[in-house]
Amino acid sequence: MKNLEYGWTGKVLCIDLAGRTSWVEDVSDLCEEYIGCRGVAAKLAWQHLKPGTGAFEDGNHLIYMVGPCCGTPVLAGSRGYFFGVGPQCYPEHYTRSSIGGRCNAAMKGCGYDGIIIKNKSASPVIVEVTEDGAVFHDGTVYWGRLCVDTQKMIKQNFGEEAESFVIGPAGENKVRIAGIFCDRDNTAAQAGFGAVMGDKQLKAVVFKGNRPVKVADLGTILELRDKCMELKTIPKKPDELPNTIGIGVDGVGNVKYTNGRLHSKDILEKKEASYITQKGNACQACGVPCHLTGYTFVRGSNGVYHTTTETVNSSKCVGKAIYGWMALCPMELEWLESSLGRNYRWPMDFRRGAECMFMINNYGLNSWEIVSLFQWLTELESAGEDLDKLVGVHWDVDNPTLLPRVIEMLTYRQGFGDMLAEGMARCGETLGGIYKKYSDHATQGMCNHSLGTGTWYALKYPYWIAPALMAAVSTRDPMSDEGHKYPDFAGRRIPFKRLPELAKEFYGVDGTIDPDPALKDTMSDDEFDDIAYSAKEFVARKQELYGVVTGCGVFCDTLYPETLAPGDANNGYKGDWEMQAKLLTAVTGVKYTNERLEKLAERIWNLERCYNVLEVGRNKEQDMQICYNCHEGRDGDWTTGKKIDPVRFSAMLDRYYKLVGWDEDGVPTTETLLRLGLDDCAEKLNQRKDANG
Repeated sequence: MKNLEYGWTGKVLCIDLAGRTSWVEDVSDLCEEYIGCRGVAAKLAWQHLKPGTGAFEDGNHLIYMVGPCCGTPVLAGSRGYFFGVGPQCYPEHYTRSSIGGRCNAAMKGCGYDGIIIKNKSASPVIVEVTEDGAVFHDGTVYWGRLCVDTQKMIKQNFGEEAESFVIGPAGENKVRIAGIFCDRDNTAAQAGFGAVMGDKQLKAVVFKGNRPVKVADLGTILELRDKCMELKTIPKKPDELPNTIGIGVDGVGNVKYTNGRLHSKDILEKKEASYITQKGNACQACGVPCHLTGYTFVRGSNGVYHTTTETVNSSKCVGKAIYGWMALCPMELEWLESSLGRNYRWPMDFRRGAECMFMINNYGLNSWEIVSLFQWLTELESAGEDLDKLVGVHWDVDNPTLLPRVIEMLTYRQGFGDMLAEGMARCGETLGGIYKKYSDHATQGMCNHSLGTGTWYALKYPYWIAPALMAAVSTRDPMSDEGHKYPDFAGRRIPFKRLPELAKEFYGVDGTIDPDPALKDTMSDDEFDDIAYSAKEFVARKQELYGVVTGCGVFCDTLYPETLAPGDANNGYKGDWEMQAKLLTAVTGVKYTNERLEKLAERIWNLERCYNVLEVGRNKEQDMQICYNCHEGRDGDWTTGKKIDPVRFSAMLDRYYKLVGWDEDGVPTTETLLRLGLDDCAEKLNQRKDANG
């Protein structure tokens, strides 16, 4: 046991739902070397989870962790994570899902770095966590209630100072794409951990504690906080919805919106809401306006399907795609219609968007997957499938009640909704044929994200090659806590500027964002493709290590690592790449450098891979297959029609394996594991190898 004075508490509260008991497990010896959260959770998974455990088995213990920065003045440092076997994952395996909101700092205020929720309750339960342990309350009266209503009841029954994370009806019904929610819209959406809570009959966990978190160097933290804000230089927009909200298509009986775009002025004039504003607001317990587009706050938008419901909600990031569905800009929509003959229609109707977002947040669903499901069904309709027969309702996207009705069917497993509740990956596999072909799942049962096709276009060829490699070796969609910052170098910001020299310095080699798409006509296809697949293993390696550090801190991946300084042209737009190391040092008093953090992250990354190898036999064949699910059944990426090249992709994987010290089948070598101090992992992998002959 170590005496931890700053940052960490060194304690994890174990909660047995079946036995209605709790006890504290000391993790102080792990904190410094495993940094926190994702690192400590990986170690705890080896101790508490058995490889091969199913998502809905007693042995799938749900781990919830925060990092040393949580509850401190570190800017955007109070996120948390859930870990365990995810029901959404295909196949089911150990993974992670992050969450913002006040529940993270509230748990830290109870004196814990995390909790481990074990076994299943025999009846609905609410767990109250305090500095003295866990108290179990009858959850029957809460069961069946919506997420926001549940949190309101918790405030009434446990006090205004109580914070909580909860599930909605989707989690209770073990919908595989159910999330865990905090506040109005903060959610651990990916992996389906809401369904794990539902399986355990755990409606909510309530935190009541106000223990302060001591830091080693408050002055430095405050200075770095100012530096982060200075580097970020976030432009705050006026009261206007961002362009990415919608595509300006006329709805039934609606006039066209200003300049083909959806503006709050139009919404208010049409009386589709009593109040709406779009600003660069921070997440709860954060403090920095998010660069993604901030929040959209809506009040008084009457539902179309639930006509007596007056929605009040806030949405950000992917939730905003609900309003305009999935086309990111008119150019992409035009390309889809003219080149692919597809029309992913959601006529511009603010009310249906507001209602769907309200339902997704309150029913407790993963908006990422819901958007992708809608797109999948519409694409099937465009291909000539009889959606009326498949879904069991008249399929008419011009009817504003259609998609809210599908959301309700899915949440309560009504009719075809029972199959949709299994997630698109399983649904496509079950139905087969064209349904599997058009399924948009790509990574571990999660939908396409920045892979050039499907719902989330975002990156042009060749820029989606590096994210595809990251996806191939990860345990989930990596384009959040690991991959967000790669597109920065490839022209996503400042404004849409390629930064090859800065990318070379960051990744350590040339060619990591090459070739420039503008050079396509200056070389042969083979030459262009060869460059597209070269050096991307260095991108994946650097991004995954920074991603581990981000998940250990825990830092918000939209701010960290500070790759770019958008307002500093004189310095080549270079950000402060040591920022996370400086902050962790100032918080904990432990001397961290980028070099040390990368070594520690390498150990954590290999620990996770070893567990994945043992539980699902992860190997090169699986890595190769992951991204093909959303490429092979389609006409290629949205800009060039390119698909993943299996020969070049295989060679890139081989280079990656060699770089990180894995064998030709994607398994960490004994030499690598011993070098990292993972002797027990080496022993277990060797036992597996011997058992398999």
